[in-house]
Amino acid sequence: MSQRAGLLVRHGGRLAFLPASVARGLLPLPRLSKIPWDSAEIALVAGEVVPVLSLGDPSAELLLCELDGQSLALSGLTAVRVGFWPASDSGVNVDGLNVPALDLNAALSQFRSAHRASQELHHE
Repeated sequence: MSQRAGLLVRHGGRLAFLPASVARGLLPLPRLSKIPWDSAEIALVAGEVVPVLSLGDPSAELLLCELDGQSLALSGLTAVRVGFWPASDSGVNVDGLNVPALDLNAALSQFRSAHRASQELHHE
């Protein structure tokens, strides 16, 4: 069975796996700025403005990712462990437990839906 490298995170009380191909780094939660006319937040990270996708209650860290060639930061996650684990159909096996991969595409779709709704309210 193949091994997958990545990061285990706690998301809403559950463990989830984020592949190393997506995760780029962890840093202490910087100041987040809300865009006044939008539901989006941004953070200044190493001189770069990065959009922030909130996946839950704020935690003390921000997870920098790259998805489809775009930089993105995730808040609301807590890093648990970094390592290599046996691959499973839905993520990885960790100490005999199946840990599913965090579905960032679904999280982005949910954010975009909320974002469109917010935009429509501001245009009415």
